Amino acid sequence: MATNKHAQIRFTILDRCFSNFNRLYTYDNLLDEVNNYLYELGTEGIRLRQLQYDIEHMKSDAGWAIELDDSLRKGKKKAFRYQDKNFSIADHPLNVDDLEQLETTITILSRYKHRAEFSWLEELIPRMKQAFNLVADGDNGLIGYEENIDLKGREHLGTLFNLIVKRKQIKLTYEPYGKPPFEEVVHPYYVKQSNNRWFLFCFNPRYQTISNYALDRMVSIEELAEKFEPSTINWLDYFYDIIGVTKPEDAQIEKIHLKFSEQRLHYVLTKPLHGSQKLDRTDPDGRTVTIEVFPNKELYQLLLSYGPDVEVLAPDVVREEIALRIKNTNTIY
Repeated sequence: MATNKHAQIRFTILDRCFSNFNRLYTYDNLLDEVNNYLYELGTEGIRLRQLQYDIEHMKSDAGWAIELDDSLRKGKKKAFRYQDKNFSIADHPLNVDDLEQLETTITILSRYKHRAEFSWLEELIPRMKQAFNLVADGDNGLIGYEENIDLKGREHLGTLFNLIVKRKQIKLTYEPYGKPPFEEVVHPYYVKQSNNRWFLFCFNPRYQTISNYALDRMVSIEELAEKFEPSTINWLDYFYDIIGVTKPEDAQIEKIHLKFSEQRLHYVLTKPLHGSQKLDRTDPDGRTVTIEVFPNKELYQLLLSYGPDVEVLAPDVVREEIALRIKNTNTIY
């Protein structure tokens, strides 16, 4: 049984090769694919005997009981490919070894979920337990998450994550709504989810600035060999003063005063609009809160979603923009 270091990484690479029906892989090709990835991780590669052990483990009941097409040849050499074009170990139930490793990993992660910088684990851990059926029989479906599983661009997440980790410059083919696709060379730094959409933040050499691109508008991603420009940005700080993902250029942070109806106030107090939200003690009615952010389109969309339950008291620039948008909306009806 292949339980040594980096085994799961090797299985994932082999699964990808066996699933590729546009190419035939021999033992030599498979070794190259696996070892090139391991070398990039800064570790040593494997030899043919270990590769053969890995394949046998994947074929066994202790692995994933994969079925390979034994009739394939590349020249005089044996070639490897799944019999079923739609098969992947990613779609296969976890085996005993996987379940034990996953439960151990979740136990270790759980130690850190109470630290502020790992607060996201509070959501991730129950999501993983539910997704991999690590709950008691009959308890599946204890938590529902708001997400669109059909959203385009999700398939780019893993690719972008690896390219960011490897510090690789990339060429995007990008197709905005209602416009023809274009190519852009960028240095990828950070991926962020907002309003159930994913966005890539990167340095754009053409504009000499930070740009963001929605993953659902990406047509293709190509890795480049050119020199990578490292990021000096603290991304947690970068997003602190904005709602959403848009950081306007030549804008300044505004202290925005918002007065809510009594019916909506308690909702806003228990689910703050932003991390800077505070109750305005100068309001005798106790219904005004303040936030300090850059005014952007996501802010205006959020405020308009409250309808008549909120009034923007200050500053004038935000109040006037909301009034203009309401006026434009009224012309439709």
